[in-house]
Amino acid sequence: MIVSSSSNRGEQMFGQPVPELDKQLRSVLKYSGYLLVGICLALFFYPRDSMLWGLAVGIGTGIYNVVVLAKRIKRLPDLSPDGAKKHMKKGLAIRLAMIMAVLFLVSQRLSFISLPGVGAGVLVPSCISMIVSIFETYRQHRESEVFLKKYYGK
Repeated sequence: MIVSSSSNRGEQMFGQPVPELDKQLRSVLKYSGYLLVGICLALFFYPRDSMLWGLAVGIGTGIYNVVVLAKRIKRLPDLSPDGAKKHMKKGLAIRLAMIMAVLFLVSQRLSFISLPGVGAGVLVPSCISMIVSIFETYRQHRESEVFLKKYYGK
């Protein structure tokens, strides 16, 4: 069990502190949340739009998946290599089962929600994560070039 002090609680989101993962998670949750709020505002004006409903449900599901994945990744340092592999496989199975359950529920019980919208919405946080990673990699690359030029003249 991981116990954190009250001064350290605001810096990490779950489990072991992993600064890069925490920064990535914050960015993904922030941009996904903004998008979800925008879709909810659009639903206020167009309450019968099934695609908007699908995107809202899908983005909510995708956000849940991102949070669960981050929690699992942060528990990895405390596990043996075999235990870590089992831990991540179990997490993948749980997250995929949850996605399938949401898709099944939407297709069978909630016919007013667009199934393609849910599918697209589930992928939104992953796409945001990739875009944030690309920009962060580019920023680090630029900083490394400045460092090399400043100290090594290259």
